[in-house]
Amino acid sequence: MSTILDQLFAGNGTTSFNNGWESEMGRASWVGRINYSYMDKYLIETILRADASAKFPKNSRWGYFPSVSLGWVLSQESFMKSLKAIDNIKLRASYGESGNDNVGSFKYLAGYAFDGSYKIGDEIKSGLYAVGLANPILTWETMKIYNGGIDLSFFNRKLYGTVDAFYRVRDGIPGSRSVSLPSSFGAELPLENLNSIDTRGWELNLGTSGNFGNFMYDISGNLSWARSKWRKYDEPIYSDPDQERIYKREGRWTDVRYGYISEGLFTSQAEIEALDFTYKDLNGNSSLRPGDIKYVDLNGDKVLDWKDQKEIGKGTLPTWTYGFNMNFKYHGFDLSALFQGAFGYTTYIDLTKAASTLKYDNRWTEKENNPNSLVARPGGASTNKYYSDFNNHSTAYLRLKNLSIGYELPKGLVSKAGIQQLRIYIAGTNLFTLSSLHKYGVDPEVPEGSPAYYYPQQRTLSVGLNLSF
Repeated sequence: MSTILDQLFAGNGTTSFNNGWESEMGRASWVGRINYSYMDKYLIETILRADASAKFPKNSRWGYFPSVSLGWVLSQESFMKSLKAIDNIKLRASYGESGNDNVGSFKYLAGYAFDGSYKIGDEIKSGLYAVGLANPILTWETMKIYNGGIDLSFFNRKLYGTVDAFYRVRDGIPGSRSVSLPSSFGAELPLENLNSIDTRGWELNLGTSGNFGNFMYDISGNLSWARSKWRKYDEPIYSDPDQERIYKREGRWTDVRYGYISEGLFTSQAEIEALDFTYKDLNGNSSLRPGDIKYVDLNGDKVLDWKDQKEIGKGTLPTWTYGFNMNFKYHGFDLSALFQGAFGYTTYIDLTKAASTLKYDNRWTEKENNPNSLVARPGGASTNKYYSDFNNHSTAYLRLKNLSIGYELPKGLVSKAGIQQLRIYIAGTNLFTLSSLHKYGVDPEVPEGSPAYYYPQQRTLSVGLNLSF
């Protein structure tokens, strides 16, 4: 029992059956902003943030984060106004900083934590333990973003669009030296502002609008790309070239996945015996049977081991996203549609864990002996669980997200009934999806590893009317 900790959980272990907790945290912020516009041609906005977080010691508690945004409406210049084809040209540039204090409270202080009850002799005692080393200079993770762009419109919006590019640097990402220091170090390591990531990307949006008589249209599309690299990463000094090739992170993309290369499934024992290399973990291939995954000895050293891994895909977030938006109108009829899609990422799918008939319908069987079955031999060799391209799949999709078709009755007809506007429509969402993952029964937007917690995409159809008097 502790009289210093005035909490229920710190009571006498022989008599206390209640629990409780408390926490303490605080932040303070000051924000100032100045905007200026001259003749609607030259634009500037500046912001200065000053943020303090109680998660950091007093001498590094405050972080200062400036931002500035510049704009130049080039089309408003006198030498541009004579060009009748130009509706609008606006150049934009910005720089901004922000901070992140996503660490536990009081990590800069050494102290103790309460660790339940211990039996000493015949008595139950409450105990404390040292929480490890503290970091008295822990401070903000900072984010710096550079952005440039241009807005364009020509021929009364017959052609319009935007182009943007950005570069973002995250510095001082909290981490501990658990990799670069030996495991024999005699204390729990503190958080430090160790790691750094940079991200670059761009987005293009182009469209056209206009009319042919009573037919009006507006069609636009967008395409974007973004990817991140480790600038700094806490890791050991690699002496083995294969370890460096597979495990090194600093200076490389953050979303690279490494694994084994597969060539379908074995279909006969003779095929297994004809192998000119051995699986290191299977005692001379003695556990291999037809229906097990057939891997490739990439480096040709006659042994299948970790050195035979290579890059087999990217991460779970798309590096490319795109979409199309269409709006048409003819007399009283209207149609609008939105398509969205993504590619440049991978999804790991293990159908042996599927809670559906997919596992049964797509498993390897001795009768069918299909080398392209999606599920390897049930209860097969342990190597079937290797991380490989057998279960890690390149992902791409195109989805019709929204579709609406409507008709607005002529005003001369509905006005006789005292109605200003009457529109009848039919609309749908998620009407179809083209995806490389259909045969696995997986939606391409399902978060990897947690399909049970993902509310599935709903296909809806609705009929209605808009009415105003």
